[in-house]
Amino acid sequence: MWIRRTPLAGRPSHSRSRPCRTHSQGAEPAGCHRRDIGPHGAEDEHVIEESGGRKTGDADEENPRDGSFADLLGEAKPLDRAAARHAPAPPRPRAQHRPADDEFSGRKFRWPDPDDRHRAAADGVSDRDLLALGRGETEPLERIDLHGTRREAAGRLLTKRLESACAQGHDCVIVIHGRGQHSSSGEAVLRDALPGWLTRGANAQRVLAFAPAPGRLGGLGATLVRLRQKERQR
Repeated sequence: MWIRRTPLAGRPSHSRSRPCRTHSQGAEPAGCHRRDIGPHGAEDEHVIEESGGRKTGDADEENPRDGSFADLLGEAKPLDRAAARHAPAPPRPRAQHRPADDEFSGRKFRWPDPDDRHRAAADGVSDRDLLALGRGETEPLERIDLHGTRREAAGRLLTKRLESACAQGHDCVIVIHGRGQHSSSGEAVLRDALPGWLTRGANAQRVLAFAPAPGRLGGLGATLVRLRQKERQR
């Protein structure tokens, strides 16, 4: 390269050149600084590049970052917003339905009439035995009276009395719960709660079957419960 300094404005340019040091062949070396000395001693320098004397900063130098916006996008595809809005949501996992029998921590029970939750039998008890229980063919050996007791206290009392009856070897008891005719809500709260008490927890290991008592033993206000014998309990 060679650097040229332009003479000051308004002064005639009667300059003389100061030759650069040359190679033995007489060619200017790469990066050579050529000085022109003007009449007032001012020096002009021109920087000559190796690439054929082109000055640095030429406007025609190619910029690798040049290019249209479309070229920069390349093959990018626009987002289909309409399809994204109408895309179906992934299906939610279905909740696994468990039979009511599986909710009990003890034995499994079956209900001959799904609409009648007050009559059920554990596995191994025949329908004939269940019908015989409902007819009162087995005389109850103990009476458990829950009538007039609050719901929470009635559940605890029932569990305690069934445990005692099994320990004594009683195979049948009768539970008095009433029909709910005198309750403030008019509902048979204890009667409706009884199937859950008999088929869950520790009571599920003690109970073989239960059914509404016949009229002579209290009818719908009482329930006969068949118990497992102590030596046969698991």
